[in-house]
Amino acid sequence: MKNVFSISILSILILVGCQEDTLQEDVMPVDENLIQSELIYAPLVSYQADPDFLNDKNQRRGEAVERPIKFRSEGTITFIPGSELCDGYIQVVIEGSGHGSHMGNVSIHLGYCSDGENLLSYVMGTAYASNGDQIFVVLVGAGEDPEKGPFQTYQIYDGTGRFTGAYGHYTLYGIIDYENGVWSHEGGGVIVY
Repeated sequence: MKNVFSISILSILILVGCQEDTLQEDVMPVDENLIQSELIYAPLVSYQADPDFLNDKNQRRGEAVERPIKFRSEGTITFIPGSELCDGYIQVVIEGSGHGSHMGNVSIHLGYCSDGENLLSYVMGTAYASNGDQIFVVLVGAGEDPEKGPFQTYQIYDGTGRFTGAYGHYTLYGIIDYENGVWSHEGGGVIVY
């Protein structure tokens, strides 16, 4: 399973760097209770990864301010073989909870489609604040830091409520244990809103 994870991370980097396809047009509605795994694609109809996005000063809206952001969270990983959302392939659902600065207690929902070895979609996600505000993210990088261990870097590309138009990035360090279906991360970066 660790080989599958390594292959998946390499595939993420290739997909984000090279692929110009968009996600499926079938977007599921957001459930008020935020308990259904299918919610992972709710905020997005299609998205193109843009490595220059964070450097684009034109993205600032109104009195947006750059602020540090930190997350600490943990949760579970579920595999849904033959998923309708993934055209019959495996839907990987990453869910959990924790705490985020500017958000308080958060509910985390991420996911992607896989054929068991390769990614077939971007890794997209949403962090839900306890008041209902949301931050939308996409995985843009992953690797191994010699001192801190495995990491994933996410780009914030929008949100709802006070995070509407938000952008930024953060890096999380921790474990993703596909064999036991658990994960745990913490880290930080910046958010502009």
